[in-house]
Amino acid sequence: MDQKKVGSFLKELRKEKGVTQEQLAEKLNVSGRSVSRWETGSNMPDISLLVEIADYYDVDVREIIEGERKSEMMDKEVRDVANKMADYAQNEKGRLFTIVRLIGIIGVIVLAIAILFQCTNYNPEPSFGTFAAVALSVVAFVAMMVLTLYVNGILQKIKKNKFVTVGLIVLMSVLTLVIIRFLITFGLLMMVILIEMLSPTKKGVEYDKTTMISEYSSEMNSDFLLFPDDLSKSVNDEFAYSAKTGLFDTDGYFILKVQYNEEDYKDEVTRLADTYNDVTIGDGTTYTQNVYYDDVAYNYPAYVAMDGYDSAYEYALLDEENDTIIYVSLSYPENLFLSKYRDYLKKDAKAYFISGSSLERFSIYSHYDPAIDGWVSN
Repeated sequence: MDQKKVGSFLKELRKEKGVTQEQLAEKLNVSGRSVSRWETGSNMPDISLLVEIADYYDVDVREIIEGERKSEMMDKEVRDVANKMADYAQNEKGRLFTIVRLIGIIGVIVLAIAILFQCTNYNPEPSFGTFAAVALSVVAFVAMMVLTLYVNGILQKIKKNKFVTVGLIVLMSVLTLVIIRFLITFGLLMMVILIEMLSPTKKGVEYDKTTMISEYSSEMNSDFLLFPDDLSKSVNDEFAYSAKTGLFDTDGYFILKVQYNEEDYKDEVTRLADTYNDVTIGDGTTYTQNVYYDDVAYNYPAYVAMDGYDSAYEYALLDEENDTIIYVSLSYPENLFLSKYRDYLKKDAKAYFISGSSLERFSIYSHYDPAIDGWVSN
């Protein structure tokens, strides 16, 4: 079959009929683009339309297929066969379109319900994943709605209404801007994540409290008051630290395990119990803040100087049987791989995942200042 020849013949028939492509498209209930593609030979009419086109132009189906007029007309038997084929194709297409329409409508309803649930349960301080889920759901909803309108023939009718068309263009423009903003936000977040991943991690096994304070005090929100000044009384000790400073915070840990003789152990426990810090707020008021004793949250009894303030922790674990104390300082432990030190962490690992503001958590190094409606550390 020569599609170019068929296309030229269809174009010739339409001109003889004196109708435009749009008028023919409306008559056959197809798009003007479809008629244009027929006449250029880039596509052929559906078999279910051949008889209707032939009747409209008063020619034979065979003449359309061959792309030229014949002197003899198609006999009744051939026309009957063509009609039956067209009816069968139309019925099959009708069943298929019914299924597609039903799936489209169900899809639109389900997406609308999903977006409703996401929006009604939207976190005031959402994660990027939550925001992305809502944004992508809205995009999917619009795409599914447009497809459903097209399949049901509603979109073609809407296109004829200029006001509705302008409204849709404005809506799509706004949606496009939202998507662009989302992509920019996503790109910036990926860049931050990449920088965080490439940030160097410092590690060491030599204990030096002076260096810890000078380099990491502000990063760990701590003056390391629970940690001993030196290891002169140590019988046996082990130290390790890892600190990764990113754009916004430091993920890291400092863990010192020291075994004392019996007398020095008791003296060190007394020192820990008496540890405190003075915090002076803006009006000059000084608050003395003491560590507290906790024999529930950890695998050992502990003196706690900081418990989640700005996602940082500082405590000393008492291994009484071995006259040993484990000093721990953590920052964002939920981001760290600490399986080696599991016995030195809280029994409930989920306790490190803080909901809401972490600035309200306990710390001997900070105090609330009502004058600035914020927390002061010193």
